[in-house]
Amino acid sequence: MPAARPLDDRARRILDAIVRDHIDGGEPVGSHTIARRSEVDCSSATVRAVMVDLEALGYLEKPHTSAGRVPTSRGYRYYVDALLHMKKPLQQERDHIEQKVQDAAGQMEGLMAATSRVLHSLTKHAGVVASPRPRSERLQRIELLPLREGRILAVLVARSGAVHNRLLTIPAGQRMPTPSELEQGANYLNTLVLDLTLTEAQARLKAELARDRAQLDELQARALALGTQAVRPGEGPSVHLEGQSSFLEDPALAHDIGKMRALFKALDEKSRLLEVLDRALAAEELTIFIGAESGIAGPELSIVAAPYRIAGEIVGALGVIGPTRMDYSRVVPLVEFTAHTVGLALDPRD
Repeated sequence: MPAARPLDDRARRILDAIVRDHIDGGEPVGSHTIARRSEVDCSSATVRAVMVDLEALGYLEKPHTSAGRVPTSRGYRYYVDALLHMKKPLQQERDHIEQKVQDAAGQMEGLMAATSRVLHSLTKHAGVVASPRPRSERLQRIELLPLREGRILAVLVARSGAVHNRLLTIPAGQRMPTPSELEQGANYLNTLVLDLTLTEAQARLKAELARDRAQLDELQARALALGTQAVRPGEGPSVHLEGQSSFLEDPALAHDIGKMRALFKALDEKSRLLEVLDRALAAEELTIFIGAESGIAGPELSIVAAPYRIAGEIVGALGVIGPTRMDYSRVVPLVEFTAHTVGLALDPRD
């Protein structure tokens, strides 16, 4: 692949027109079609010559069965990075997103499911949402509930409303705390962990437990031991994916059963989706993965992912998975607005 060089204005206008035409129709684009566009202002012969240059640079390719050309992943990457003009979501789209998110805001799993559905319904592509990372969430309270056979259920309630249950076991030979003692112990723990992340809470409780035991009464010592167990790293975030059937409507995939099977298998591995969403978290901004850049699909698919924040702190991510020829100018703003709306719905200050 030749090294990329800056494109002149004419080449940029022609590449932009080809990409937008391919997004609209999904078919190879010919020079006559592009020459008719007012913003191109070139003859068919000139457009054809520029298309040859763009093909040599790796931005276009020529399907074997057509005289026209289609953008490559590299061409779409240039379009997204240098040529894309965003379309603000329509007011009815913003209202729809806000309504669906607010209606489901009281329960975390329901909110994640509703958000993935609204992304799918508006973009006609697959919507994916990862719940907040437990390590990143800030605790609102801990509850300790007695169970049978020397076990205790620790209920961790986050500021976002997410609830994480941890099963704790009393060591052999130790007395099972009474319900009253567990309530007092939880109250004590809550004075120490309020508004801390799990990582911060674990460090705080371990530090308290390491203090001179003479300074702790029995109830405090036992509460700290239980609390340290409760805030240990647990399971990862859940992932909600809605609208995989939309891939069947893309000709590049629908006609290749092998590719379709590989794609559905990859999307079933939620850990791979989380890895992609984590890259958006690390970037701390909306990220567009073109084709194979995501690591879970070939050149036919792209992922638009954005982090969402709770009280200003990035805790999770969501996005849209669709064909590489998706309408980025519309999808990107919808994903950004949805991420912002989810963050507002989860903000404990709101």
